[in-house]
Amino acid sequence: MLAVIGAAALYRAEAPSRALPRITVRQGRFVEAGTGRAFAPRGFNYIRLRTFEKDGIKHLWHDTLNPASYSPDRTEAMFADLQKRGFNVVRIFLDPMPGAGFVEKAGAESLSPGYLRNLFDFLGRARAHAVYVIPCFCYLPDRAAYRSGPPPEHVSGGNQQYLNPEHVRARARYMADVCAAVKAHDPGLLSTVLAYELENESHFIATEPPFSLTSILIRWQARTYDSSKPADLQRLADDGIAFAINASRDAVRKVDPEALVGASVFTFRAVGRTGPGKLREDKTPDVRFPARPLAIARSRSAYVDVHFYPVNESTLDEDYRSIEWPELRAACRKAGKPLIIGEIGAFKFAYKDLASASAAMRKSLARLLGDGFQGFLYWTYDNLEQSDTLWEATASHGEMMEALEQSGRSLTAPARRL
Repeated sequence: MLAVIGAAALYRAEAPSRALPRITVRQGRFVEAGTGRAFAPRGFNYIRLRTFEKDGIKHLWHDTLNPASYSPDRTEAMFADLQKRGFNVVRIFLDPMPGAGFVEKAGAESLSPGYLRNLFDFLGRARAHAVYVIPCFCYLPDRAAYRSGPPPEHVSGGNQQYLNPEHVRARARYMADVCAAVKAHDPGLLSTVLAYELENESHFIATEPPFSLTSILIRWQARTYDSSKPADLQRLADDGIAFAINASRDAVRKVDPEALVGASVFTFRAVGRTGPGKLREDKTPDVRFPARPLAIARSRSAYVDVHFYPVNESTLDEDYRSIEWPELRAACRKAGKPLIIGEIGAFKFAYKDLASASAAMRKSLARLLGDGFQGFLYWTYDNLEQSDTLWEATASHGEMMEALEQSGRSLTAPARRL
């Protein structure tokens, strides 16, 4: 149980007026913009969840900043603990759903003032404890200004996220609007945002057009793709994710020219696939396939965020093969983009006790960081709503937290200024 008594008053008394150092990217590394001092992201996904029912099925959904349930005291205690332990980044999910999320009702004219207040409070507490925040944008809120028209021919369903230009522009505006709201509230909070992340685990749907098509030519953004050729469909997905990233990055930077915008993906292995360009060849019950990390590296994304959930000794080998690891690392070096692990976690079905889970995380992180990933965010800090599924960092007597602290210390060795 977290010690939260009196934390809200503590924040008001101690919150600094000075902004955190701005983090930027130089020569493929995160650094403080003013000093050139190296910055290594290390921290957690901070997640609150609620249960809702749809079509008779119960679902969990993000509830971190819900105006009805947000806890400033719990947030304060988390940030104080992270600062004490030397962690410096928290990733959160922004909820688009009416009522509990970024709009008060469907078709709203404006973003929810109550939700924005909680976002500002969260960022303020992060700044007070020298912790940066990655807000992750999950789908579009049903705001009148973000409603888009019909998609292009042969594009439907979930693939509109990246292949419907109107939807892409609406999300870019949404991200820019949130950045503008932070700026209007307190410009000093802008540097607390390490990066605005396009979506959680950007992906496409293999069973919906255009990727379910097999025998027609597809016209998209003045380009032609042959749906009978899996390589052409992969090229379409690559072009789509780059288009979406670039649009959002450009929109956000019109508000804050120094802002970083990034994108995250799960590996192809995570959904039973062997790699890109194999929609016909790979057989898996999971209809999703991730945006190709190589395409993100070639976009204007500030970094490439890949998520890993190792379940045995060979998992990372399979993950590496599926994301074209040698080519990806080379592309990031050429483009000057850092690689980070925005999620890494330990499933309880794979690790029956906390000791084995902690040892596995320590070993996996040692390999990933040794191979060139520049930081990590564990899933999760204290997500008790998923305690039957994954090992949270605060579980039991702190064995996982100790392993993560050790991994974090390996990133803090003195480094040259850039």
